[in-house]
Amino acid sequence: MTWNPKILILTGSYGNGHLKVTKTLKDMFLKQGVTQENIVESDLYLDSHPILTKASKYLYIKSFTYGQKIYGFLYYGGSKNKRIVSYDFLNKYGMTTLKNLIEEVKPDIIVNTFPMLVVPEFRKETGAQIPIVHVVTDYYAHKNWIHEEVDRYYVASNTLKSDLMRLGFSSDRIKVSGIPIDPVFEAEYDKKALCEAYRLDINRPIILIAAGAFGVLKDIDETMNKLLEVNNNQVVVVCGKNEELKETLSSEFEGNKNVVIFGYTNKMDELMKIATVMVTKPGGITLSEALAVQVPLILYRPVPGQEKENAIFFESKGAAVQVTRPNKLVGSILNLVQDEKLRINMKKNMKELYNEHAAQVICEDIMYLHAGKENMNRIIV
Repeated sequence: MTWNPKILILTGSYGNGHLKVTKTLKDMFLKQGVTQENIVESDLYLDSHPILTKASKYLYIKSFTYGQKIYGFLYYGGSKNKRIVSYDFLNKYGMTTLKNLIEEVKPDIIVNTFPMLVVPEFRKETGAQIPIVHVVTDYYAHKNWIHEEVDRYYVASNTLKSDLMRLGFSSDRIKVSGIPIDPVFEAEYDKKALCEAYRLDINRPIILIAAGAFGVLKDIDETMNKLLEVNNNQVVVVCGKNEELKETLSSEFEGNKNVVIFGYTNKMDELMKIATVMVTKPGGITLSEALAVQVPLILYRPVPGQEKENAIFFESKGAAVQVTRPNKLVGSILNLVQDEKLRINMKKNMKELYNEHAAQVICEDIMYLHAGKENMNRIIV
């Protein structure tokens, strides 16, 4: 390694996805020889306005259950060419903290993993020639990713690249890299050994339900019982940090050998690799993880906004089934479990969508950009 650039990675803690991408990128930079002290991470909004950011995060989480229409209005109001709601004040939200951070760190390049325009606005305002790259963490780019001062976009699909080109960005400023995920999702595995470890029968369907995403899956016990009545199914539920849900389900299904209940787990890669079908919310990172292992997907009740756009994209590509009504959930799951041809076709479509080793591709490209930054009037791959 001949270079050791100062890299500033900006992220956001609205959900875990952006933080996971940041960690994956940092780990890859370290593997490529960048030293620990030369990689600085910042949750910029939280560092700038901790009380206001915590309040907005609370409202964001509540939007998944109580305020979906409001969240959708705000999201789409800020994503169309003619905005219903003005977000101009957000363009410079966190500017003072960013200026201080840049003065302290003196980064050679800024990597943004969260949709906020304050970074390119900083360069527009100051004229500072620090390369800026955006790692887009969904399959649709909200308006807050889009700015003429961004040097490089790393995106999940050719469709998204085409969308950005229609907005006026040249092809050489956009790289289809995929979304960075933990390398464990791409690792080889022994399905039989994993099933044995979790005391599951490899010869019977395994339905994986990610139920901990802000508690959006209601009446889950009733859903589980209906699934268990058919086809000798096995059900694995991940409750995440919802301890109350974990305790309730563990008590209700105690002694049922066809049910496995988890709280928070760092073994989602293993569970996804053994699942016949997975029921989840369509966050960009979760979808990319699913593409890596090609687990057939049921996308349940996506929230208007990035989730809905992700779900529309995956369904249009034949890579998932979207379910918006609770009374359709069980039937959709059972149909996918029982239709082997549909699952095989879905896996094929997922494989075609997947871009492997995204973190490595992005970090190597960023290092290449840094190497040639003195001549970077225009980025050329």
